[in-house]
Amino acid sequence: MITLFLSSILLVIGTGLLGGALFGRIRKRRIILLAAALVVWTLAGCAAKGGKEAEIPTVAPPTPTTAPTPVAEPTNTPAPTATPEPAAAPGESPLATPTLLPRAEAAFGKLVFPSARSGSLDLWVMDLTDIDHPVQLTSSQAADVEPRWSPDGSQIVFSSNEDRQYNDIFLINADGSDRRRLLDWPDSHEWGAAWSPDGKLIVFTSEKPGNYDLFVMPPDGGEEPLNLTQGFFNTYADWSPDGRWLVFTSDHGQGWDIWKMDVQACLEARRAGEIGSDVAACQPQQLTDNPDNDFFPRWSPDGSKIAFSSRRNGDWDIYVIDADGGNLTRLTTLPGNDSNPIWALDGQAIIFSRRPQNDWDLFIMNADGSDVRQLTDSPGQDRFGDWRP
Repeated sequence: MITLFLSSILLVIGTGLLGGALFGRIRKRRIILLAAALVVWTLAGCAAKGGKEAEIPTVAPPTPTTAPTPVAEPTNTPAPTATPEPAAAPGESPLATPTLLPRAEAAFGKLVFPSARSGSLDLWVMDLTDIDHPVQLTSSQAADVEPRWSPDGSQIVFSSNEDRQYNDIFLINADGSDRRRLLDWPDSHEWGAAWSPDGKLIVFTSEKPGNYDLFVMPPDGGEEPLNLTQGFFNTYADWSPDGRWLVFTSDHGQGWDIWKMDVQACLEARRAGEIGSDVAACQPQQLTDNPDNDFFPRWSPDGSKIAFSSRRNGDWDIYVIDADGGNLTRLTTLPGNDSNPIWALDGQAIIFSRRPQNDWDLFIMNADGSDVRQLTDSPGQDRFGDWRP
C-alpha cells in the first residue's frame, strides 16, 4: 500500500511538471521541466510495479515427508564408537502408555522409583497402565533413593540420609506406611540394597570397613550384617533368580567391571568363621573386562542374561550379556546417557533412566532394544527404580 501511495504522489508531481513544460514562457525551462516529468513518471511506474510484486503472497514449501532414521538394531558386539545422528528414535512418544505386551493375561505391573518432582527426592509408585498418575509414597526433606520391592510386593527397601549426613538402609510397607531404619551404622554410608528371591536376606553396600563391601542381613534386623567380600571395592549387587549368585560391580581387576559370586558357598564359609578376601568359596568370577566403567547389573527373570550400563563407547548405554559373560549386546545408541536398567514385564522389557541433556527420566523398551518409549517427564530426576508384577 505504501508503494502505491508513493507512485500516486509521483504521478501528480509529474503531471504538474508536464504542465509547466507545455505552458511555460521560457523555452529552456520548458525542456528541463519536460525531462523532469519523464523521470518522475518513470519512478512512479517502477514504484507501482514493485508494489504489485510485494503484494504477491509467499507460498510455504511443503512439509518434508522423509521418514525418521531408524534405531540401529543391536548386535552381538559393541556398536562402532561413531556418534549417531541426534534424531529422535521412532516410538519415543512422551508419556505414551506402553504397548509392549497384550493386556489379556495380566496388568503391566508397578514401578517404584525416586523422583524430585515434589521438591526433594521421594519414592513414588506408578502403575504402568496409568503412567500419568503416579502415587507419592514418602514425603520428607531427606533423599530417599534406590528402592527395591520385596519378593511378595509387601515391602520396599531403600537408602536414605534421614536425620544425618550419611545414607542408611530403610524399610517401608508397600503403601508407604511404617517407615523404619533397618540398619543403624551412624558414621558410614550404606546403599544399593536388594532382596534375596526368598525374601530372607537383603544385600547392601557399606563403606564401614574402609572400602565398599557387600553385606547381607535379614529384613527383621535380628542378626548382625555379614561381610561377604572383605576386600576391594564392591557395590550394586543383585541376586540371581535361583538365589545362588550375586552379580555386582567391583574393581577386583583393572577397573570397574561386572563380577559374580556364588553367594550360597560364600555364606557357608563366612558362617563357618572363614574370613579374609582370599577365602576360596568367596572368590568372584569376572564377567566383563573393559578399561571404562560397567555399573548397575541386573539379572533377567529367567537367569539367562544380565543387563548393565557401561561408558565403554563414550556415553553411558545399556548392554546385556549372557550369565557367563558371553554374547555382549549393546541396546541403546542414541546421544545422551542411558543407565540403571530394570527388567520388567517378566523379562520382555527393560526400564531404564535416560538423560538426553540435563534431567533424568524413565524410559521403557523391548528387551532387544526396540520400541523405546518415555514413561516420565518431570523436572526432577527420575532414576533407580524397580518393577514388580
